[in-house]
Order: sequence, then structure tokens, then C-alpha cells
Amino acid sequence: MSKDILLDENNDIKIFNGDFDIGESEMQEVALILQSTQGEWKMSPLLGPNLFRFLKSKESKVAIEKQIAIHLAIDNKDFKTLKTKIETQIKNYE
Repeated sequence: MSKDILLDENNDIKIFNGDFDIGESEMQEVALILQSTQGEWKMSPLLGPNLFRFLKSKESKVAIEKQIAIHLAIDNKDFKTLKTKIETQIKNYE
């Protein structure tokens, strides 16, 4: 479990009692990676699955998941163990 400064729903730093809110950040890290495009991360310019390109495409779910898995692996995260958590988060936003 990783802890870090938390962000709110607008990706702004979350403040709690006048200070940065600290907490479990794994899903926050995953969300930031999935929202990004290549070149946005200075320390890892290849990171970023460019998921927006799939919005109106006819790519299969398998192809999209492969891109997600590759880019999470760049950040040492295992898509297979995170898949259920990711799907739950997506359903919560629908």
C-alpha cells in the first residue's frame, strides 16, 4: 500500500484541517496514469496509454486492456490484480 498526498475530484491537492490530506494513493496513481498521454510524465515520457484515441474506435476490449496493462507495468503496477478495483471505480462514476 502506498501513501501520498491525495487529490480531489478535480485533481487539485486535497486539504484537510489546513494541511495536505495524506492517504492510500494506489488508485489515484492508476487514475492519473490512465488519464495521461505519452510525454506528460517528465521522468517517464513513454508512460501514458493515450486512451482518448479509443473513444470512437472499434478496438476490442482486449486491445484496450493490453494498452492499460502495458502502461501500468511501466509504473510497476499489475493490471491483473488491479482490474477489479479499476472496474469498480469506473462503475462508481457512471
